Amino acid sequence: MKKLQKTLTFLTIWLSVTFANAQTINCNDFSILGFGTDPFNSGNSLIHILLEGDSMDFISYPYISLVTDCNGDTIATGSLSFFGQMGQTVQSYPVTGDITNTCLPITFELVYGNTNFETDTCTFSLNSLPTALTCGDFIPIDIEVDQSNTLINISMLGTGNTYISNPRISFVTDCSGDTIATGFISSSGQIGLSTQGYPITPLGNTVCYPITVEFIYGNTNFETDTCLLTLDSTTGTPETSIIESAISIFPNPASNEITIQTNKAMHEKNYLIYDYQGKLILTGKLISENTFVDISSFSNGLYFLKIDDHLGEIYKVLKQ
Repeated sequence: MKKLQKTLTFLTIWLSVTFANAQTINCNDFSILGFGTDPFNSGNSLIHILLEGDSMDFISYPYISLVTDCNGDTIATGSLSFFGQMGQTVQSYPVTGDITNTCLPITFELVYGNTNFETDTCTFSLNSLPTALTCGDFIPIDIEVDQSNTLINISMLGTGNTYISNPRISFVTDCSGDTIATGFISSSGQIGLSTQGYPITPLGNTVCYPITVEFIYGNTNFETDTCLLTLDSTTGTPETSIIESAISIFPNPASNEITIQTNKAMHEKNYLIYDYQGKLILTGKLISENTFVDISSFSNGLYFLKIDDHLGEIYKVLKQ
């Protein structure tokens, strides 16, 4: 008993010192990013919650106590399952019950211990579904190999509040259509404007490009979607055979200005330039066969250019 008391005392002191600089947390620091089915517990659900604030913020023993539908009926309940959640993270909270086919608005009750070691309760209502993502919002960056893992890094666009649940790579095929690797669930989700590495288990050492990656995730409409993403080399440049027939970009690399050369069918379409992390940097319109774009203010590095109505077709631009 004394040993347990010492352990609890030490833990309380450690939390007090570690999070002494944390800000007071209130209900405005939480965002419901969505929900979906629990892949590990049939008939149950996961609710994805973003805790904003500072990275030193911390809530203790959080859980969803109940979920009610548009009629006020309780459709799911939850209990303690986590020690805590850090600021600037997304955590998926399990509840007992299937809430994926119900009427909006849905109301969630979150219970947690705040930074003053007091219990607080927040109530959130989800009145509409987030904007659905498309396969064009996922950009395969490269293949990373270290001593223990082989990862395919995928950059996700959308917004800072966009979230996908239980993403994974199911398999990878080479230029001949042969399966060369398989994947598995290793993460509860990915948030928009981020890059995440997805582990795969290679089946051999010989690879011919382009390779095709089957990417599966729970979308913002709470359904499972599948995307086929293509890499044309180990550098991770997305396959651009279709877009290259319609446009060309030069010089590339460039220091101050690039020229987007297009055919007449592409005129009046919008172009969008994203940075390596998937953040939208610049937009404009293709006004003629040669559209000049000033990139002198860009930081040196890799950027991606997309054209409206050409989802999944991405061109790499290098600023130096």
